[in-house]
Amino acid sequence: MIDLSEDFVSRMKALLKDDFAKFFSSLQDDAVKALYVNENKISVKAFEKIIDFPVSPIGYERAGFYIDTDKKGRHPLHHAGAFYLQEPSAMFTVNAYNFRGDEYVLDLCAAPGGKTIQIANRIPNGVIVSNEIDFSRSKVLFSNVERMGLKNVVVTNDTTENVTKAYANCFDVCLVDAPCSGEGMLRKGADISFNVKNNSIEKCAARQLEILEDANIALKNGGYLIYSTCTYNLEENENVIKKFLSEHNYKLVHIDCPRNFARGIDMPEAVRLYPHLVRGEGQFVALLKKCEENLMEGNKVLKLRQNKKADEFFKIFMNFDEKTYEYNKKLYIVKDLSMLKVGLNYISIGVEAGQLKDNRIEPAHNLFTSFGLECEQKINLDYHDKGILSYLKGEEIDANLKDGYGCVLVNGITLGGFKISAGKFKNHYPKGLRNFR
Repeated sequence: MIDLSEDFVSRMKALLKDDFAKFFSSLQDDAVKALYVNENKISVKAFEKIIDFPVSPIGYERAGFYIDTDKKGRHPLHHAGAFYLQEPSAMFTVNAYNFRGDEYVLDLCAAPGGKTIQIANRIPNGVIVSNEIDFSRSKVLFSNVERMGLKNVVVTNDTTENVTKAYANCFDVCLVDAPCSGEGMLRKGADISFNVKNNSIEKCAARQLEILEDANIALKNGGYLIYSTCTYNLEENENVIKKFLSEHNYKLVHIDCPRNFARGIDMPEAVRLYPHLVRGEGQFVALLKKCEENLMEGNKVLKLRQNKKADEFFKIFMNFDEKTYEYNKKLYIVKDLSMLKVGLNYISIGVEAGQLKDNRIEPAHNLFTSFGLECEQKINLDYHDKGILSYLKGEEIDANLKDGYGCVLVNGITLGGFKISAGKFKNHYPKGLRNFR
């Protein structure tokens, strides 16, 4: 039985009225589990054909599926980045806007990265800058981007103020999945009694308005702002949007959604998700279009040096003509150099191709997750093959190949690298990831 504070119960009764009993009953159920298929690595149809556990489609997300347990994170296809475990209601947020495919997007509060992954799949000809202010969470964000093999993501670890000033007037779309009191995550263990006692609702609302002010700087005139929380109260949802609209020239855009979704409170353009109405947790989503000019200019573009020696090195074992650039003693393949600004703390400026160590180049894991299909030497195994388990544990696997680098694939999906030296297999799967059981 979930322990609910009197304040929360009182507020939810006022919001839901006759529906409160159904809402309260739904909170006694287990949280719903789901996954998102990474179409950057595998099509939805191909995934459905090869997966060995039950899945059922999520109607509002073409690549989303309900599952019966979140323990699928141990699955070899999960390690290969074929899918990402994600709360189903959270998947709806990205669907509030209809992406063309070439937008430049800012995900301002991005960790752990589920929405970044969704957006990156939707904009193959665009770029997404994903920011996370907390350093440890920004590393988790990059790890998920790396595993998914995404080629169009830049990861920053900075304040929202610094990021948006650096990228003033740069983005077509800005997502603010705002830090909140988390009332919608009760079934996932959120402690709202602590939040209420510490006035965190008011503090969250103030911080959310600050983040929206920052987002406004980075967004182009005519651009779209997606705002979402995983909480229920008016203070962090409709009231935040109303306050922002009163101070800026934006207009609310009507969000299309399934009939069983609820609408915003006195804000029919917005959407509310409740666990008694949908198979998922609580969520609030609003979409706004910017209708005002911003005269601020962003920071200067980073000047990076192309490493032609590295270019030639990668051509030895890979069939591509990508250019590599040096940044902080690492080599990167960058989608768009103009989207890199001075003065920011970058975790990754693109696909990390390798590291410069003394006078040699050591290929990075990210190179294989993103461009492994371009390797001349590949070992493609079915995920039931014992060799996959051995590889994930950092062990040797059988390979009758010539000396040089190559990539291990799981059912045609890139997993990680290896090197053959003097005929011996050397496992290049990162030691920090070798926790497969």
